[in-house]
Amino acid sequence: MPGQFPSAALRIEPSAIPTVRAAVDDSLAELKQHLVRLRQDAYIREPWLGDPVSAEVATSYNLRVMDAADGPYAAMVALEAELMKIRDSLRLMEDHYRRTDGENAALWGAGLA
Repeated sequence: MPGQFPSAALRIEPSAIPTVRAAVDDSLAELKQHLVRLRQDAYIREPWLGDPVSAEVATSYNLRVMDAADGPYAAMVALEAELMKIRDSLRLMEDHYRRTDGENAALWGAGLA
């Protein structure tokens, strides 16, 4: 029905939910690998030249890229959180549809007996 859902609503056919959830799971797995690697390797631990300029650049980079609440690393962490919410919502939807289908099958099966 037009106008029934907000424009940002995602509509998925029940039969497609497992495939969509699997794609989200794959994305989460890949993103998690990148986040682990970034946490381990993306901080500049010490000035590469040992001079005041490289020290300032390293500090600035770490603050703006890795530690800033609105920086690139934080955006990737936020993406991970959103993907996890989507995955969990898809799982709930799938469980709901399976329960509903099971109840309907039992209801219709009882009516045919």
